[in-house]
Amino acid sequence: MSIVFGLASFKNAVAGLHLQTVTYGETASSAEAIDEDGNIEQIDMYGKKRTIQCEGNVVAEGDISALTVGGELTIGGKKYTIDNVSVREGVNGHKTASINGSAPMEAAEGGGS
Repeated sequence: MSIVFGLASFKNAVAGLHLQTVTYGETASSAEAIDEDGNIEQIDMYGKKRTIQCEGNVVAEGDISALTVGGELTIGGKKYTIDNVSVREGVNGHKTASINGSAPMEAAEGGGS
């Protein structure tokens, strides 16, 4: 039996990388309405976005030059804008890459605020 490196569910999701970890998240900023006594009366959220961080091994002949800040990354059918890319290379020639991306949250259905 052969050993396969990379996440099977994301096979070939990022050209030139064998993904080892994929981390999803959500983030937003908040604005608080405070009364005269300093008590919070209401909290509103804005700037909501989904985040993703992918880490993996760069394959020997892999070309990851297309992974640039501002570029687009599609994982699991969702498109993310690449916010950060870092590549680490060891003395043995082994390379790893980390990619961070974000995408706006979809508006809630029903037209509510």
